[in-house]
Amino acid sequence: MNKNKLRYAILKEIDSDNKALTEEDFAVTADQFDDAIRFLSRENYLMGVFYADDRPWLFEGTAYLTEDGENYLKENSSFTKTYRGLKEIRDWLKL
Repeated sequence: MNKNKLRYAILKEIDSDNKALTEEDFAVTADQFDDAIRFLSRENYLMGVFYADDRPWLFEGTAYLTEDGENYLKENSSFTKTYRGLKEIRDWLKL
């Protein structure tokens, strides 16, 4: 699993107003998803993350991209050409 692709996909989905996300949406483990969310929050790409039970949670209406998060999407625009959304996420993350 490509960590950069997972981070990009999470930010892209939040930017597209798909904000209630879980590891199941991305076909990754809870640890992989949690690590990605923590990274995005720690690096100031993502705000509005709710923490409970030692896990980060993304709820509708709470998570949003910061300016740094928007820049991350622009800087990784090469992923835009191949990212087709959550329906094809399993295969895309493996590439």
